Amino acid sequence: MKNNDNIKCAAKRYIYVWEAPVRISHWLNFLCIITLSITGYYIHNPFIHASDIIETTYIMGMMRYLHYLVGVIFAFSVMLRLFWLFVGNRYASWHSFSNPFRKEDRKTFFAYIKYYTFLEKNPPHTLGHNPVALVAYIVLFNLFILQIITGFALWAQADPNSTLYALTSWVFSIASNQWVRFFHYLMMFLIAGFVINHLYSAILFDFKTQSGEISSIFSGWKPERNS
Repeated sequence: MKNNDNIKCAAKRYIYVWEAPVRISHWLNFLCIITLSITGYYIHNPFIHASDIIETTYIMGMMRYLHYLVGVIFAFSVMLRLFWLFVGNRYASWHSFSNPFRKEDRKTFFAYIKYYTFLEKNPPHTLGHNPVALVAYIVLFNLFILQIITGFALWAQADPNSTLYALTSWVFSIASNQWVRFFHYLMMFLIAGFVINHLYSAILFDFKTQSGEISSIFSGWKPERNS
């Protein structure tokens, strides 16, 4: 655990929660998801034709190159966040996970379930991820990992003699090329749907509870409250 877990700013009302690697990974993931969704959808359904712009422009080639390049950046960003799960402060590490055998953790979890189902107006204040959001993030990162593996496996098919193909070809022993491509495409919509819901929930939660959800992912600081 790091020594700056409870560093307080001059106002003494804020706690340094999100360290720089967490915020960098968050925004990299966001930009990568937007770029990968657009380029991935284009690869599936080319909605711009070269004749619409400049006939000599190789749009599909540019889209595929951008998709691969950003995919690599996305993989490093996800690895950074997973690494920080083990070396980050108490709010970013696995230590923040709720313990279902602890009464207080169960009480907080169900309080947030009630909040999200409009049965509770004032859920307990949490400095890190609230327990329900944390479950959603765990599911999301599993989708990220599946998306990265299937993406690299599809890419590696261009060179069956490559190291990347040797590392990822096992995917095709589970599902055929077309099924892997279909799941890769389907997961894009699931992740895009999460991003839309995440934006709505974070903004709504910030306004309703004044928990500093939005500002903290820029600055790292969140307000400290008694409840």
